Amino acid sequence: MHTLFQATPPLLSQLLGLFAGSLGAERHSVLYVDFSGTQAPCPLGNAQTLDAESALRHLRDGSSWAALAIARDASPELCAWLMRVRHDASSASTALLVLLDAAAPVDAAAATLRAGADVALPRHSPPDLLKAQMARLRERVAPPPLGTLALGPRMVLQAPTRQLWIDGRPHALQPQPFRLLWTLAAASGRVVGTGALRVALDVPARARDEALHTAVGRLRRLLRAHAQDARLQTVHGSGYRWDSERCGEA
Repeated sequence: MHTLFQATPPLLSQLLGLFAGSLGAERHSVLYVDFSGTQAPCPLGNAQTLDAESALRHLRDGSSWAALAIARDASPELCAWLMRVRHDASSASTALLVLLDAAAPVDAAAATLRAGADVALPRHSPPDLLKAQMARLRERVAPPPLGTLALGPRMVLQAPTRQLWIDGRPHALQPQPFRLLWTLAAASGRVVGTGALRVALDVPARARDEALHTAVGRLRRLLRAHAQDARLQTVHGSGYRWDSERCGEA
């Protein structure tokens, strides 16, 4: 089994460089499910190992954006699980990558793609190939910010430079607060749930919710220095909201 099988467009040459900053040492919210029965270690260093049912619950609640499944072949158990993920509205957009044994039947990869996998690869694929595929799938799930975004009167966020302009003055942002601010402002006036924010920020699957709340706190402190923190509103039990119209309390 030496061929790369995928249901989505071919891998572009520049993908190895995409999301280099966010991927780092595999710091993405990926779940690892072992259907092989071998208890094989996950080839991605920061994925969270779960059983099939627990992984399904995580994908449905939006706390993880992708799953990596390893299997000997396209078993009925694997294919049924892929279909359950893909056919549930709450997890339909999940990125699904399958690793199959080299000795798997020649039609095994095609069977997993029909069941809902995005990509099927040989089990011992090079780490760089796995990273590139995850980067490509992540671009589909959480497209990178492009252009500029108006945040309110005299406030603009620029994607190319990651700069927040307030009253004509630029303020450089680190990648995480920039992505958080962009995600919230792009949905201005609407509540963005914690699951969607974890995906947008690429919060590791192992991280607790406090990781997201800490990121929000840092952004709020940054905005407070410019008297704009009231625009970032906490909607308890639901998520967060950006108010581009006024500086009121949630």
